[in-house]
Amino acid sequence: MGRSRFFMEDTMAVTHPPLGQAEFSLVHFTLRLRDKTLLTPQLLLGMRNGLKKAARRLDAAADEDRVKLIDPSVPFDPWSSGTSKKPAPPFAFLPPGLHSQQYAEGESVALAFCFWGRGIQSLPLFAEIVREMGDLGLEKGLARFDLVGIDAEDATGSSTMIWREDEDFEAMAPPIIPVDWWLENLSIPEQRMTLLFHTPARLISQNKPLFQPEFGDIFPFMLRRVTSTLQHYCDFTIKVDGGRLVEMAGELTATRQSLSWQDWKNIAGRQGPSAVGGVVGELVVEGEGLKELLWIVALGSLLNIGKGAAFGAGNYTVE
Repeated sequence: MGRSRFFMEDTMAVTHPPLGQAEFSLVHFTLRLRDKTLLTPQLLLGMRNGLKKAARRLDAAADEDRVKLIDPSVPFDPWSSGTSKKPAPPFAFLPPGLHSQQYAEGESVALAFCFWGRGIQSLPLFAEIVREMGDLGLEKGLARFDLVGIDAEDATGSSTMIWREDEDFEAMAPPIIPVDWWLENLSIPEQRMTLLFHTPARLISQNKPLFQPEFGDIFPFMLRRVTSTLQHYCDFTIKVDGGRLVEMAGELTATRQSLSWQDWKNIAGRQGPSAVGGVVGELVVEGEGLKELLWIVALGSLLNIGKGAAFGAGNYTVE
């Protein structure tokens, strides 16, 4: 369930701190393509531009600020003693796979998004943006579509239709999955974990990209992504000893490392602002410390990591 896969041989339960009311919804948007389309991973990862253009067009016709859903502003906190950080959007796009696929006119494709905490309430607004994006295409007029259905997974992994074409978005009621429950119903290998990075994870440390990161280099990005999302959208207030967890991650042993840097060119075939570069491949680690780290790693698989994580970059699964 939820795109993380955990095999059941010599397994143990995932331990984690109390996560209170933290919850998410796993939502699938069904798009019927208007034209013959080659749908590539690069095209899907460029969806942010299409979403922002659609949001701006809707904002121009109505007194709402949909763009903030795609590109949140820095919150103003007059009592903060530090520099406020711009939050990520309340959702993460979970790409369907690594391979390009040709679709005929009228064929459908489903795209999965995970919405977190209070961000679940923004689903009707997001659906409006997606429907508007159908006229514009995912990026630069490519892959135009009609939004024809929305369904969501419940806590058992079963799918429920929550919207059909011509229905009111505001009437949607997606199933809610409690994070505590989701983690407690996972089983994981006792001292061994395989991470598969499907889309480029662009990890920047001290203003330099990590071209061959070890797990100890990757884990802080998972930790930051998960805790910031839980704090900003799920009112998570428990103090996590991040320094200790990072130290434990650095003590794990890598038994296989095939991560390599790839530059995925933009749809025009050129390097530029919309090109995506990062590490993809496989990483296998072992060690006793996995037991305390796995709740972060598991939730990170529903959020992606690195630059562009909300829009599908840095997507990985756990096996």
